[in-house]
Amino acid sequence: MRYWGQLKGLAYILAIGGIFALIGMVIGSNLSVPEKLRAEPQDQTGKVVDIIPSNGHSPFVKIAERVKPAVVNISAESVTEDQYHSFMDDEFFRRFFGMPPGGRGQNTPRMRRSESLGSGFIFTPDGYILTNNHVVENAERVTVTLSTDQKFKAEVVGADKETDIAVLKINSDSQLPSIALGNSDSILVGDWVMAIGNPFPYLGLDRTVTVGVVSAKERQNLSFGGESPSYQNYIQTDASINPGNSGGPLVNLAGQAIGVNSAIATPTGGNVGIGFAIPIEMAKDVAEQLIKSGKVARGYLGIYPQNITEELKEANGLPTTEGVLVAQVDKDTPAERSNLKVGDLITKFNGQAISDAQQFRFLVAAAGPGADVKLDIWRNGDKRTINIKLGDRTQFVTETRETQQEEKPGESWLGLTVETMSEELAQQYGLDATEGAVVVDIEPGSPADEDGISVADIILKVGNKPVRDANDFYGIASDLKNSTKPISFYIKRGQSNIFVAITPNAK
Repeated sequence: MRYWGQLKGLAYILAIGGIFALIGMVIGSNLSVPEKLRAEPQDQTGKVVDIIPSNGHSPFVKIAERVKPAVVNISAESVTEDQYHSFMDDEFFRRFFGMPPGGRGQNTPRMRRSESLGSGFIFTPDGYILTNNHVVENAERVTVTLSTDQKFKAEVVGADKETDIAVLKINSDSQLPSIALGNSDSILVGDWVMAIGNPFPYLGLDRTVTVGVVSAKERQNLSFGGESPSYQNYIQTDASINPGNSGGPLVNLAGQAIGVNSAIATPTGGNVGIGFAIPIEMAKDVAEQLIKSGKVARGYLGIYPQNITEELKEANGLPTTEGVLVAQVDKDTPAERSNLKVGDLITKFNGQAISDAQQFRFLVAAAGPGADVKLDIWRNGDKRTINIKLGDRTQFVTETRETQQEEKPGESWLGLTVETMSEELAQQYGLDATEGAVVVDIEPGSPADEDGISVADIILKVGNKPVRDANDFYGIASDLKNSTKPISFYIKRGQSNIFVAITPNAK
C-alpha cells in the first residue's frame, strides 16, 4: 500500500505535466483551438472579417472617394459699410475667431467689397446645394467651384438665419455628383464620422478630409462670435473643423451626410477638437421649405420661455422644475390675446410633456402658423388649459439690441447698486425708457454677480413686489435683508424679460 500511494502520486504528476504539454502544442500550432475562441474580429454572423481591407487602405478611403466630388467651394461677395478695413473683420473669420460685431477703429465709414469663403455640398443631381446662412448672408454674387474647377454662378434659393441653413442652386448641362442625406436621429455618441471642406480658404486647402467621432448630441444654447441661431440641436464632433469648413458635410461610414459643419468652440482660433454640425434632419426640413417657398414658416406664441432651476422653483413657489416658466409676454401676440401671464408654468404642449425651453421652442415652431394648440399650465397653485391659435414667427421676430455696460458707485444690496430709470440712463445704456431700477454696479463675487445679474439690467419686481424706482428696490431690500432663501428677481435685459433667483450670501 505504501508503494501504491507513491506510484499514485507519481501518476498524478505525470498526468498534469502531460496536459500542460498538450496545451502548449495546441497553442503553438493553433490547429485545435475552436474558431469562436480566436481573438480575431468577427461580424454579426460569426464570420471572421478584416478590419483593414486586403489592399492595406483604411475604410475611409472609399468614403472620401465617393463624397469629395460633391463638396464645393463657395465664394460670396458683398458690399458693406465699415469703420475700418481688416482681414480679420471678414464676416466668416469673425464668426470662427469669436470676434464681436463692429469695428475697432474710429475711421470714417466707407464702402468696401468683402468676400466670404466657405464650403457646401450638392445633395441632388440637378444642382441643389446645402451650406450655412452665414457663408452667403447679404451676398450680391455667389460663385460655386466644383472639384473639377468648373465655376458656376449660384442662385440663393433661400436662407434661414434662425438655423443657419441656406440652399443654393446651380445649373449644369449634365447630372452632378451628389451626397445622399442620411438620418442624424440614428447616430450614436462614439460613431465614426468624416468632415470634408475647405479650411483656411486663402491657403488653397480644398476638400480637406478629417476623421473623428460623434462627441455629443443635442448641443444647445451656443453662441459663436456674438451670434446665436435661435434653433440649435448641434452634433458635436472631434473631426477637425476649421474656418472655411462651414457648410461642408459631416458624413457617416455609409457616405451619407448626417450634418452640416457650422462652427467651432476654440480659445485659439483654430481647431481644438470641439466642432459643431447642424443635424441633417433639421437641415432637410429647412431645405424643403426653402426650395418650395423661399422661406421657412414657423409657429409663433409671443413669450420668452425660461428653464426652471431649483432656486427659481423655490423662489417662485413652483411645484416642479419640469416645464418652462413664462418670463415675458410680448404685446399684440397670440400669447397676450390668449391671456398667458408672466409667471405661468407651462407643463404640456398639445399633451406632450415639456422638458426645457429649447424643446418648447421647437414644438411651437413645428406646429406652424395658424395652428390651434393646447397648453397645460400651472398658475398660482391652479392647473388650467389654454387654447391658442399660433401666429407666423416671421411677422413678429425682431432683433435684440445690445446694451452698453458701465459702472457707478452707490448703495448696495446683494452686491447690487441701482438707480431709478430715467431718460439719461436709457440713453447712457442704450435702453428703452421705462419704469424700474437700473443696475449700475455689481460687486465682484457677490450673490448678484454669482447668480447672473448684469449691469444695465432693469429690475421690475423682487419677489411679488413691483419695483418702479430705486426707492422701491431699497425698501424691499430693507425688508429682506435677513433672508437666507433664494429671492426671485424679475428683470428686463435688452428686449427680453427673465427671472433670476439670487441666493443671499451665496459664494
